[in-house]
Amino acid sequence: MKNLILQFIWLFPLLAISQVKTGEDITISTPQNDDVYLAGKDINIDAMVNGDLVVAGSYITVNDSISQDLIVAGGDIIIKGYVADDIRMAGSKLIIDSEVGDDVIVAGGELTITKDAIIKGNLITVGGKTKINGVVIGMLKARAGELKLNGVVEGDAILYGEEIKINGEIYGTSEIVAENLEIGENAQFHKDVSYWTEDGQIDFKNSLVNTTANFEESLMREHEEFPWKFFGIAAIGFWVFYILSAFLVILILNYAFKNLFAEAVTYIKKDIWKSLGYGLIYLFGLPLLIVLSIMILIGIPIGLFLIAVFIFSVLFGHLVGALLLTYYLEKRNGQPLGYWKTSFIALAFAIVIRLLTFIPLLGSLIAFLVMAIAYGLLAYTLWQRRNQKNIKLVEE
Repeated sequence: MKNLILQFIWLFPLLAISQVKTGEDITISTPQNDDVYLAGKDINIDAMVNGDLVVAGSYITVNDSISQDLIVAGGDIIIKGYVADDIRMAGSKLIIDSEVGDDVIVAGGELTITKDAIIKGNLITVGGKTKINGVVIGMLKARAGELKLNGVVEGDAILYGEEIKINGEIYGTSEIVAENLEIGENAQFHKDVSYWTEDGQIDFKNSLVNTTANFEESLMREHEEFPWKFFGIAAIGFWVFYILSAFLVILILNYAFKNLFAEAVTYIKKDIWKSLGYGLIYLFGLPLLIVLSIMILIGIPIGLFLIAVFIFSVLFGHLVGALLLTYYLEKRNGQPLGYWKTSFIALAFAIVIRLLTFIPLLGSLIAFLVMAIAYGLLAYTLWQRRNQKNIKLVEE
């Protein structure tokens, strides 16, 4: 068992000294002493996870504490347990009702930070509707169609939105850009405010505490040309496009190469190191081959073709890895999942892998290892097929 786990550190870092579960309904009811990775429909975390928790599903509820990072993607997500480190979350309806030890990065349709929530780091959010009723000790950066701030921000606040209503406190400097800005009776600004609205200057009432609010026309250009600068370009659009396109590619790959994937996972245990070697040769050798082809005049068409192949490999390598992971789980459980269930579980794992890339350096390394060993496994499987075919020809 230890040998198999060691191999999976290289095959899929997601599995290294961790607990992996998939299924329709998953409930964690006993304490977990390792990192936990889950993919399913209804997922409930009712016991402590003493490590990272990575989850993808339709309905996710975290009721107990997480000692490290929480990375989660899904439909409806509720966080009620304490999270000691960062949260990275994407979904349609998101609720944080707990204390978070560090930063929170969120992309979703609707986000609510409840009045009992405390975020000790920065909060960065992009969404359709955002309501912040709790406390953000660090910086707040928010972009939303509708944004309501009723809680407390102890750091600076950078707010972009169509409709913004502030009825809470901001202790740091504020930059606010909105089509419509409403200042509530309980609002308080403790440092300078720079703002722009379509209506021009507005009345901040009694909200300015020994400070000033300045209307700045220059902020209008940022609102029109680059309002997402603090989070990335069109984060929500990216996730919608990513999920749809990723699922389409998974469906095609699963239909066209399901036999190859099923065969490839049989080599995981005994030939993992050879597979890693093949994958590294592919990922490092193909760019060199492209350069050599382009240097030779008659090889330019080949070089252009190889460029297209390499770009496809990099863009969709994690999808290939997600499919191989799903087929491995199918083999380990000894029960066929079926075409559609395999595709949905693979999509869930692909989302998890993509979320892991948000982790600086380590996330990129994980994605690279996933691609390297995934392509290496496939290359090794094709090589084994060729050898077996040659053996049969010799015997005949």
